[in-house]
Amino acid sequence: MDGDRNGHAEGGSLGKNVYGTVLGVKSRLRVPTVHEALPYTPFSSIIPFSPDVIPAPVALPKPSPTYFQELPDVISAQDTIRLLSQGATSAEKASERYQQTVRDVQKLLEPTSLSQFSFKKRPSQSRAQDLSERKVPPPRLSALARMVLDTTDVSYRYLTPDSPGAPAKTERGAESATAKVFLPTPNSGLESTPKGHTDVSTHRDHLPSGSQRSHIVIVPNYLTPAQRAEYQWVPSDKSDSHTPSKAQQSKVAGGQRAVSIDQKQKGELAVQALQTLLADIFEAEDHLQPDTTGLVSSAALSLLTLQETDEGPRFVLEAEGQSRLDSAFQKVVANGRLDAISLQDLTRIQRLCGVAVAVVEMTSLRIGEEWSEQDGEEWGQRLVLAERSMNAARTLLRVMGAGANIKELQSEDCLRSILAAVRTILEDCLVPIAEMRYSSEEKIRGVKGEPQADATFVVARAQRPILHSTLNATSKTLRMLGDFLVKTDVDESSLSVVEAFCTLLIFADNASNERDSIFGVQNVETARRATMDILAKVFAKYAHQRQWIVDSLLTSLDKLPATKQSARQYRLPDAKPIQLVSALLMRLVQTCATYGGEALRGKSKAMDAEGDDENSDLEASEEDESDDDDSEDNKSSPTKVRKPPQNLVSLVKPLHDDAQTYATYIVRSLLNRALASSKSSDEPYRKLLDIFTEDFLNVLGSSDWPAAEMILRALVSLMVNVIEDSKYPVPARTLALEILGTIASGMIELRLVTSRTSRFIESDDPDSSQNLARLVQQLESDDLDTATLAGFEGPYRKVIEYLQARGLDDAQLRSAHGHYLMQWAMLVCGGRDSSVSSDASGSITSCKQLDGVLRNMIMDHNWLEEHHEYARPSTAEGRLAAVVVTLGSKLFRAFNRISNVLLTAMSSEQARVQSRALKSVTMLLEKDPSLLDRNNNVFEHISRCLGNRSPLVRESAVMLIADCVKMRPSLMKSVYSDIICRTQDASTTVRKRATKLLKDFYLATESATMRSAIAEAIIVSISDSEESVAKLARQTIDEIWFAPFLGLQLDGNDSVTVRLRYGAQTSLLIQSVDKSEATANILELLIRQLITEGQESQSHTAVCRNLVRMLADGIVDNSDLPSKPEQPAILQCMDVFARAGPNLFTAAQLERLEQFTKNLVTSDDLESFSAAVSILRHTLPHQSTLKNLFLQNLQQALLRSINKLPKSQLPEVAACLWTITKLEGDTLPLSRLVKSVLKGLYDLRSTQFDTQPKPLMVKAAKLMSIAGNFGKHCDFEDDFGTFADFKEAFPWYQGNTVAGLFVEVVCPYTSPMQPTDLRQASLDALCMVCQAAPRMLLRQDVVTAFDLVFKQKDSNLEGALLTGLDGFFSAGESNQGQTDVPALGGGAVTGTARLGKTYVATDQDGASTSIARRFVPQILRLALSSSPDSTSAFIASKIIVSINRQGLVHPKESGPALVALETCRDPAISNMAYAEHKAQHSKHESLFDKEYMRAVQQAYEYQRDVFHDGLGYVGQPPISKLHLMWEVLKTGKAQVRKKFLGNLAAKLDFEVPTQGTADTLSSHLGFVRFSTGNLALFDYERAEELLQLLAALDKTFAATGSTVAQAIEGEILGHLMDAVAGSEANFDMTSDTVRAELVASAVDPKRLYQLSVAAQICSVIWETRSFIRRVWNLQKYLNKPKNAAKESNRTSSRATNAPALTETYLKRIADLMTTDGTIETYRAICAAFVNELMSVDSEIKVNTEDEEQAMHEHGYDTPSEGTSRKSPSLPPSGGGRKRKSLSAAGTPRKKGRPSIGQT
Repeated sequence: MDGDRNGHAEGGSLGKNVYGTVLGVKSRLRVPTVHEALPYTPFSSIIPFSPDVIPAPVALPKPSPTYFQELPDVISAQDTIRLLSQGATSAEKASERYQQTVRDVQKLLEPTSLSQFSFKKRPSQSRAQDLSERKVPPPRLSALARMVLDTTDVSYRYLTPDSPGAPAKTERGAESATAKVFLPTPNSGLESTPKGHTDVSTHRDHLPSGSQRSHIVIVPNYLTPAQRAEYQWVPSDKSDSHTPSKAQQSKVAGGQRAVSIDQKQKGELAVQALQTLLADIFEAEDHLQPDTTGLVSSAALSLLTLQETDEGPRFVLEAEGQSRLDSAFQKVVANGRLDAISLQDLTRIQRLCGVAVAVVEMTSLRIGEEWSEQDGEEWGQRLVLAERSMNAARTLLRVMGAGANIKELQSEDCLRSILAAVRTILEDCLVPIAEMRYSSEEKIRGVKGEPQADATFVVARAQRPILHSTLNATSKTLRMLGDFLVKTDVDESSLSVVEAFCTLLIFADNASNERDSIFGVQNVETARRATMDILAKVFAKYAHQRQWIVDSLLTSLDKLPATKQSARQYRLPDAKPIQLVSALLMRLVQTCATYGGEALRGKSKAMDAEGDDENSDLEASEEDESDDDDSEDNKSSPTKVRKPPQNLVSLVKPLHDDAQTYATYIVRSLLNRALASSKSSDEPYRKLLDIFTEDFLNVLGSSDWPAAEMILRALVSLMVNVIEDSKYPVPARTLALEILGTIASGMIELRLVTSRTSRFIESDDPDSSQNLARLVQQLESDDLDTATLAGFEGPYRKVIEYLQARGLDDAQLRSAHGHYLMQWAMLVCGGRDSSVSSDASGSITSCKQLDGVLRNMIMDHNWLEEHHEYARPSTAEGRLAAVVVTLGSKLFRAFNRISNVLLTAMSSEQARVQSRALKSVTMLLEKDPSLLDRNNNVFEHISRCLGNRSPLVRESAVMLIADCVKMRPSLMKSVYSDIICRTQDASTTVRKRATKLLKDFYLATESATMRSAIAEAIIVSISDSEESVAKLARQTIDEIWFAPFLGLQLDGNDSVTVRLRYGAQTSLLIQSVDKSEATANILELLIRQLITEGQESQSHTAVCRNLVRMLADGIVDNSDLPSKPEQPAILQCMDVFARAGPNLFTAAQLERLEQFTKNLVTSDDLESFSAAVSILRHTLPHQSTLKNLFLQNLQQALLRSINKLPKSQLPEVAACLWTITKLEGDTLPLSRLVKSVLKGLYDLRSTQFDTQPKPLMVKAAKLMSIAGNFGKHCDFEDDFGTFADFKEAFPWYQGNTVAGLFVEVVCPYTSPMQPTDLRQASLDALCMVCQAAPRMLLRQDVVTAFDLVFKQKDSNLEGALLTGLDGFFSAGESNQGQTDVPALGGGAVTGTARLGKTYVATDQDGASTSIARRFVPQILRLALSSSPDSTSAFIASKIIVSINRQGLVHPKESGPALVALETCRDPAISNMAYAEHKAQHSKHESLFDKEYMRAVQQAYEYQRDVFHDGLGYVGQPPISKLHLMWEVLKTGKAQVRKKFLGNLAAKLDFEVPTQGTADTLSSHLGFVRFSTGNLALFDYERAEELLQLLAALDKTFAATGSTVAQAIEGEILGHLMDAVAGSEANFDMTSDTVRAELVASAVDPKRLYQLSVAAQICSVIWETRSFIRRVWNLQKYLNKPKNAAKESNRTSSRATNAPALTETYLKRIADLMTTDGTIETYRAICAAFVNELMSVDSEIKVNTEDEEQAMHEHGYDTPSEGTSRKSPSLPPSGGGRKRKSLSAAGTPRKKGRPSIGQT
């Protein structure tokens, strides 16, 4: 009985608790049967074949089933034990990990850390004797276990019945007799317990309320050998190649999860909670069935509810119950205890959750547009069902994932239902709500208030809490789905569904701010991250799905937002936010580089395939056979992996190639789409390429995203190919240059940041950090070799350690880890030429050893952690190591190549390519100015671009030079002269930028030479025709010359310093004035403006007075001036100030000039004399303190010098003498001089100078010049006494004015009988006298003299007369507006006196009007017929401008001449005419409107006759000759421009001449070419102008083109056919000679010429029309009649390939106009017009391959938005669609080209 009792006691009693807790009861214990014990064993999910296969259950831990021996965790644990055992038995294989493991175990077994247990004692039975006598063999211990046992000392106290340490305890409700427990000693045979079983196991069961029972320990009988044979032991020598990580080692031990006691208790509690909840659910479900009755709690009933489904009403869990269930399952699964739940319960709960998941497919989750509040509430109730569905789906995924080995739990229908539910919720609800915005209306800037919220947004916002819950539940489900897909293999249909809804959510348009988002920006981003993780895991596991995933992502890029704020919402811990798609693409590339992808199970199988040395060959052959037989299965199952290669190259090369292939594929797709669009187009690809590039640069060098370097390297490679391949169009190359510059700039920035970071590492920092800092320094100096970078102790290992320390459970970090290993291995494989050494103690000393190490690390990502001890790298070290690795990558080694490509592009033939290259180089230099020092060619390339023919390139070059000089000021000396040349550039923007740059140069240098040259260039720019340039120049001179001296006094406290500064400035002024007279004149105007205008005029006056003072002091002693200038130069500078501000001088300063008026010996004396006289002339009238003696001496000196002076000096002397005379009040000295001169001329009036010596004529000419100058400057009319003296001296004079006397004396010398030189002198004198007395011009003898000059057309005489008239009109213009209007409040109150002289006619007015009306035709003739190089052309143009400015003639008389003069090549003439034309147009726009056609004709004739150039453009790049006229038109009304374009297009039309009429088309052909050239190159503002022009050109062509074609077909081609048909001879029509003879005999050559010219005209018109249509992108307007008005009012823009189109157009026109004058050529022109232009519609023809190639070469292959390849401006082609232009009878159809509305 005892034995039986003991036997029953050994078995124990199993209660409801699954763990079989044994309770002490009175009744005898019974061993359960197999069927009773089966639900509590791991075999509960497997139906055994026979009960015999399961041993009798005993109170021992359950053995591991054979099925579980194949699990990766079990295999990994066995491998771990095997490796540690090897370390215990072999000193060679000993590792730090083994020693550490032993130490850890010993620490765990310390007595202080062990729990003390006290057990109840049982009565000693004979069982103890039986146990002591039985000889059971001891268990086989491994070397590790034996070592732990031998080295560990744990004291045990064995309890005996009399042991005081275990007193018997009695409990309430228990028997008084307590059972005694038998505890064997270590020598009692207990050691024979099988491995993996524990000796004592205590469990707790739920006890009835109010009672407690004592726990007892049952010690079972030891198994017999037969019984032990029924147990399966896990072999210890299997899969010895794989080494688990420390994390896995802690989880797995002996096939069981080694968990702590607390964890085990938590697991037990979780199982109990779940079982209780399941029991409640099932009980409620059972009692709610129709055929069941019974009592059930209300709490249980509240768990379930009825829900309508396709199969009728079904029970589902309530939302709260579903959440509780999911939480309970989560805890159970997290503790690895799902096997404790019965299979029946799991399948039943799956069915219940499946109903909840399926319900969502029947529920409408879409939101309506016009819903009421009640509708929104009902919708919210449906959202609760969706949330419950997601919770149920998550529960199903937990069960299916944790029970992946249980076939009954894996249901494809269940998975499809889950996927369908997720897709429905995303498509119908979450994505539309995420894309919903607060308002669809755009907020208008300047308008107050917020736009009205959309109704649907308001409805959704009211349900925001439930929406948040639904989104949160869906996000969790998506994360669970990703984990499930890694654990389980699914079919392709399910994968397709997963990829579809993942792509949908990834490309959902998330809001950029919280106001516009229902969910919140980051909440949506969290869900998108979950879908990104799913796609990445599918990509890693299913290789055959990779291409589809990448393609689906790339084809959906157009859904991404093109704004950087909206696009970049993927936040990074150590960088700026990027696009989620950017992160996904990088992760996919990293996954390709990871061995076995991101899935750990694939890696475990691979390691297992290599592990067993004894069976490796057999396994390899079996794998090969399996691969051959079932290759498709291998594609979808990542667990079946081939045997890894035996060497590093064959292992890593496929990984590298795969990653590189996908990186290149991604980049190429992005680039191709970007090349097909532009930034201004509706497609976002161009902007997206910029965003992607910036994202990749943002994470470049980050430890988490090593694929950024590979992607950028692939992008750089493609960009370099685009730039260097001339077949790519200009827009594509500029795009490549921009991207390349951005990448290079980002690379420089990373290098600089790393360099600064490394400098902060100090000597007390760890050695590893200092080593990294040294590597950074070596990289900067380009002194780092591959061996150091690839060494085992190098930066790669530091990055690997850093990633492993962060934990490789994160799939993102795991992919980065694999990519770094691949990159490291490729570097090692590529650097075989050098040995690899280690900085450590020589652990890795050769390439072969490093190969093996890397191979192990790639195949086992925990190998480094297990075999090498290292300290955890800090975050700073890990990031710095990652940057060092990046700086040593191929991308950074190609930096010099990138910079060379950019520099080479600066010499491209295309201007836009050069400009873009300059901007890209600018980006590089802004980041790192040291590039200028390292590469001297950089600045040379930039300087060379200053002379480029493109203004865009020149402007970019100036800007870049400015940046370079800021970085390196020493470059200024070598480039300032080139910048000075750019101040006269044809481009306004270039001139302005050059002026600004020169100002910076001026302020930055102290060189007087540089400052003088710069100042002179800026002063010249003051006279620029462009007002903005002139204003900038004036402002610049003020800022650098005068503003610095404001407030400085020469006599102040710091007078020495101030005087030095003034002296330097004075010297600079002297040098500038001395260089050119033009500079002096411009400077005079500037000084006059400064001292008379603006708020700072008084301050500027003070500065100028100080400068004059310095100049006056320099006359006496020039040592105070740095350059010590000569006296003539000082006087010339003083003259500038005297003319600009006469009141700047003092009397004392003027008295110093007397000495220069007395001695005239050398040329220097003459220069000083001239300057001094000019100064005195202008300043004397403003001085009231001059001494009379000074004036008298000065007068005498000047009178004595008159005979010595040349003609050019007489005006100044005469004016100065008259000024002195007025100051003294005595006219006698001058009257004597004048009377003497007039008397001498009067005496010579009858002399025949042709027969006299030449000196006599020279004397007469000299007297004539003296008389003219004194007659101009001296006014003797008001002094009656003086006039009486003249009457007395010339009694024959009958007039009453002195001026009349001058005229009567001088006028006879203008006779044609006099020598030309004398006539010229007399005309000069006569005009000077008339300037002083304008009424003299009304005399008949004066008018007759002028008429004779114009009739004889002598250029010398005309020049002299024009000079005189110019002076006269200029004087009248300067006097215009100078009235005696009284000051405010000081004039007359009433009467005509209030008008003053405003409306009083003067002699000047009458004479000016008379002369202008009489001689303006002659002046126009001289202006438009004289060569621009002659003086007459400029003077005549100046007179015309003056006449128009004064309004002396009607604007239409001289207006066309102004337009013609605007086309002059002389900038002075064209700028002068442009300014006046602009002023006249603003005043008389309606009058000019009618004269523009005559103006265009006159401009054509002017260009043809004077310049012998009939083209409508000039320069390179070509500019319209009438561009100034068009600029004037653009300042007026748009209607005037439209009318002008229509009239000019109509003027191109012509009448087709008939036979026998005179030829009038030759001249018209030239006019058409001139006009169309201008029309083609005008800078249009609005598309409506272009459309009207196209319509007018179409009308012109349609009206005349068909007529010309009819004439050609009827008269030329028809006669030729008749001649061939009527002749009996056989002609070889391929012979040019025969064909020419036939044409000559059949057609009149004159008629043929007429028609060929007509064909040329029509062809030119059509080519121009086609070019304009294409270059201005007008196709997009022509096909939109409904929105034509709105669209055409937009600003027009040229095509991106406009330069290429323009070049092709001009070449085409040149080819059309080129003829050799032969009959055959004329016939070919006619035939081409009819056969190619009229019969072939080039706008719809299909180009051949050769034509496409030609278009590539000319930049036609990437048209901008709205353009198409339909222009006849392209190279001629054959083929195409023909028009039926001839009827059956041979009569051509009277139909021209289609109108604009038909194109």
